[in-house]
Amino acid sequence: MSLMTTKMTVTRVRGLTDLARVLLLPEAEDDIAELDKPTRVLVFKALKKLQTSPEQRGAPLGSSLTTFRKLYVNNRQYRIVYRVDEDGTVAVIWVIASRVDAACYDLATARLALYGGGQSSAALHSLVEQVFGPAQS
Repeated sequence: MSLMTTKMTVTRVRGLTDLARVLLLPEAEDDIAELDKPTRVLVFKALKKLQTSPEQRGAPLGSSLTTFRKLYVNNRQYRIVYRVDEDGTVAVIWVIASRVDAACYDLATARLALYGGGQSSAALHSLVEQVFGPAQS
């Protein structure tokens, strides 16, 4: 079931709205589907905020997730783990999960291994094309 990829995908238009595209991995879509409705609404609001300057929102992660950022949702009960390309035009959501016992970070690490998303911008663009298809003009 595709909850977000088409609804939240917004192409950045320089000089007008300057919005980034927010894309969700299929597993992140599943994460949303598992949330209760009130939390889902809060997640959608947070994802909408990521359309504006995603590289400046949230906080950077460390260790094996140094190229990722985290954004808190629902009084810090949930975290959105995402990655932004170098020019800030695409934010890929990798995980939306509870922060209990670092579950969100374990999921992010597992998904990173699954997709082989290296730390470079080229690796992120490759992942976007692999999962979502080539960028459309």
